[in-house]
Amino acid sequence: MKLGKEQIEQIKLREWVIQCTDLPFLHIANERTCTPQHGAILKRMGVLKGVSDVFIPRANKTCHGLWIELKVGKNKPSPTQLEFGNEMLEEGYGFYVAYSSEEAILMIKSFYGME
Repeated sequence: MKLGKEQIEQIKLREWVIQCTDLPFLHIANERTCTPQHGAILKRMGVLKGVSDVFIPRANKTCHGLWIELKVGKNKPSPTQLEFGNEMLEEGYGFYVAYSSEEAILMIKSFYGME
């Protein structure tokens, strides 16, 4: 299976987190393909449209944790993804849209004061 550009960037991001930090890192697998029946079951189990790609469940001095929506190239976050991000900001979490693993790394470093 050939990896897409966003998948490659997310793998680079996770590898950096593992190698260079002690931060916990979660990927939310909302991009899967499934049957309508399986999709209905997943929805009943709590899968939500628009949830960000990455969650780092560690607080900094002002936020409970960090959500990152990773996009590559000309891709833009959907209205549902931005709505989710705004809801997370209202709940006291950080939320960023990054357009590369490098940009996400800079955001993480800034968010957690790693420089």
